[in-house]
Amino acid sequence: MALQPIDHLFEGALEVVNRSLEANRREGGGGNAREGHQTKVLVYEDAASVPSTAFALEYRDGRLELTQRWQSDVDSEWKVSRDYLSALVTHPEEYLKHPSRFDLDWLARSV
Repeated sequence: MALQPIDHLFEGALEVVNRSLEANRREGGGGNAREGHQTKVLVYEDAASVPSTAFALEYRDGRLELTQRWQSDVDSEWKVSRDYLSALVTHPEEYLKHPSRFDLDWLARSV
């Protein structure tokens, strides 16, 4: 089976993360304390020690959005594997039912 292009895979995984953020915001009534938070995402292939791809995200209006703006002093860094992104896309309901399975500690710690 051919691997999905990493940018498409990442966008699909990001949509699952945003669905969870929205659901938890509705349930918890959370505000926008993270507004403007910028994150560098490093995607790793298998057990590689060097990331294969990097993305930039910014938290805007309750969502994590891809951005073209790279800053040298981002608020946080998210290290993630291709396998994790694939699991999010392939089994989104598992993560949405059990938000603790999301690897989002980097977002909570940095605020």
